[in-house]
Amino acid sequence: MKISVITPTYNSEKTIAENIISVISQSYKQFEQIIIDNCSSDATIKIVKDLYSKSKISEKLILISEKDNGIADAFNKGIKNATGDVITILNGDDKYFSEKVFNKVIEALSNDNVLFVHGNILFIDETYGTNIRKPLMCDIKIGFPFNHPTMFVKKELFDEIGTFNKNYGYAMDFEWVCRIYKIYNPNNISSYISGEPLVVMKAGGASWQKEIEAIRETKNALKCHNLWDTKAWRHYKLRIIRTSVKLLLNKSNLNWIVKTWRKLKWNNKKTFNKYK
Repeated sequence: MKISVITPTYNSEKTIAENIISVISQSYKQFEQIIIDNCSSDATIKIVKDLYSKSKISEKLILISEKDNGIADAFNKGIKNATGDVITILNGDDKYFSEKVFNKVIEALSNDNVLFVHGNILFIDETYGTNIRKPLMCDIKIGFPFNHPTMFVKKELFDEIGTFNKNYGYAMDFEWVCRIYKIYNPNNISSYISGEPLVVMKAGGASWQKEIEAIRETKNALKCHNLWDTKAWRHYKLRIIRTSVKLLLNKSNLNWIVKTWRKLKWNNKKTFNKYK
């Protein structure tokens, strides 16, 4: 199986090298990386070309640099140009945790009944605290069940349920998963790769910066797919309240409260120390 890694970029010169090195260093070599660049004005494109040229695997790079109409549009361009059997998205400021990630993914996807795999994230957040995040694997009415940056999806699933909805500016991945719920029980078609994180993700992305807006879009997605009910309403309100309090604490220089709460929530101090 061939893996297509879609990487949207925009002025990513500070992080794109780590991203690419984590891809080209994978021990499983049947992959391609599709860079969808939104007309960067810095050295992003030069870094991309130089790294692939020096690695002598330029044939594994597909580079598209043109104006896009938002994150979902960039994702969709990548999917359209993907030639792999498996599709994943690795944003320009993220990277893979180890060179063994693709091997683990391919092994899990060897089961014909598995249409996507997912795993843990090492989430780097200097503002609110760094931690290992396991997927919630909850009812979608409660929250996002999976860590989207760790999802490796067989192309046949995109062929069945479609690509990302460009009407969503931040929660397009959540809306996409809602469509899965309309057809499948996700637990029956997915495989969770436990243990080491698959992806190292840095805080500061669009949905992190516009968290309230992203949460509101999840409400729209649930309503659109007839998944909105009292349970969904209750958890939506709780998320809005928690996020509003977090932002207030940040403005008041009381981030230590959020950091303490997150340590208790994820309860993985030993795990985090192991992977630092």
